[in-house]
Amino acid sequence: MSPILLFQRCLWHIPYQAQYVLWQDKVKRKSVEWLHVVAELMEICSIRPLVDCQDTIQEMISSKRMRLQEIIEFCMEKKLTHTVSYLENARGDMFTAIENRLQGKTTSRVERLFRTVNMRVNVSKWSMDGALNVTKVRLAYYYNGFDA
Repeated sequence: MSPILLFQRCLWHIPYQAQYVLWQDKVKRKSVEWLHVVAELMEICSIRPLVDCQDTIQEMISSKRMRLQEIIEFCMEKKLTHTVSYLENARGDMFTAIENRLQGKTTSRVERLFRTVNMRVNVSKWSMDGALNVTKVRLAYYYNGFDA
């Protein structure tokens, strides 16, 4: 029996990457359409931590999915083809973590590691080579089971 693989899009990236696809669709930055799409996506991708009631979680996800569908339909009406494609591709993996009660807003171990390494580079003044070496060792442990 093969293991079940769960995928979760990084919710932080969705509204920010949407800005790029809006640019591809020639939507002017800070225009009414741009602001509407980006603001809605930021709301949709905002997940409250520590929600432990399964019924509340399901209702919250249902509401967010409806709002996402409304944004996709808005983009279809405006003929924002790149944005529609991007959002439709992201839709299926946006709420995996909360549906399965996983910690964090992404299933990518790399994403979780970035914040810690970035903070240590900026605050503790790690060298870039040192940060790269620590990242390589940690990812080898995560993905290959190597223990250093």
